[in-house]
Amino acid sequence: MIETEPSRGPMRAEQLRDFLHECVASGPTEQPARLAEAAQLLNGGVDRSKFAAMIACGAYESAAMLLLGPDLSFLLSRGANGVCIASAVLADEDEDVTAQAATPALALIAAHVAAVLAGDGRAGVPLWRSPDLAGARPH
Repeated sequence: MIETEPSRGPMRAEQLRDFLHECVASGPTEQPARLAEAAQLLNGGVDRSKFAAMIACGAYESAAMLLLGPDLSFLLSRGANGVCIASAVLADEDEDVTAQAATPALALIAAHVAAVLAGDGRAGVPLWRSPDLAGARPH
């Protein structure tokens, strides 16, 4: 499960924000790389062999859900045009955050990272840097 505790400091927030933008900007072929980055960056306490097996067989959505753990509330949808949208809310938060990405797995990871950033009042950085990467918005 991904560590969601705030107060990681500005450097950690900057890393998470950069990773969020990578997820939003990535295409389907970049899913394995983004999921591997998520496993390293987000302090997941998951079974690494199970995670690797999911990636190896293309079960990207399952790998993303394994990383997020059972306590994250989320909603996931994919439109007819193939754009995926995920909303996530952390257990100790009242508002959800929505992220758009090219695949369901990328949208889930992006929404979770955006929720962590939105809930971290000490982050001091916006979720998005420019309009072309504004795929994650708090609601």
